[in-house]
Amino acid sequence: MNGVGVLDEAGRLRLLGAAVTGAAFAVVLAMLVLSSWTEATTRALVTVGIPAAAAGAAVAVVLQRRSWRGEGGYERSIAVREWIADGKVPAGVPADQWIPLVQAQADREGAGWGKVVLGVLWIAMTWSMHEEHGALITTMLILLWSAMALWAAVWVIPRARAARALLRRGVAPQG
Repeated sequence: MNGVGVLDEAGRLRLLGAAVTGAAFAVVLAMLVLSSWTEATTRALVTVGIPAAAAGAAVAVVLQRRSWRGEGGYERSIAVREWIADGKVPAGVPADQWIPLVQAQADREGAGWGKVVLGVLWIAMTWSMHEEHGALITTMLILLWSAMALWAAVWVIPRARAARALLRRGVAPQG
C-alpha cells in the first residue's frame, strides 16, 4: 500500500477514525469561517459542511498514511506500540532500530500537553464568544476542543510517558 504495508482490521478502523476526525475538524472550521459572513444555519451546514467534511476526511487519511510511512510502515508502527504497551523491546531488535522509533513516541509528550493547554484555552475563548457565534458553532467548537484535549490526556501523554520509561529500561533480557 504505497510504503504503508498491509493493513489489518485495526488499521482500517484507524483510517476510518482519522477520516471522521478530519471531517469533523473541517466542518467546524468551515462553519466558523462561514459564520463570519452569514448566520450558521442547517442549510449552510449541509451546503458548506459536506464538501468540507469530504476534503477534511481525505486530508486526514493522507496524513495518517504519511505518518505510518514515516514510522517504517503500518506493521512497524504497530510493533513499536506493542513494545511500548508491553514495556519491553524484543531482544533481537538492534538498538539503532528501536531507540529512534521509541524516542519519537516519547517526544510526543510535549505536543500532548500543548493540545491539553490549547484545548482549555480555546474552550474558554469559544465560550466567551458564544453570543457572537451562536449555539451551533459554539457547541461544535467546544466538542472539538474537548475531544482534542481528552485524546491528548488519555492517549498521547500516557503513551509518551510509557515510551520514555521503556527508553530508560532498554531491551528485554533474553531467556
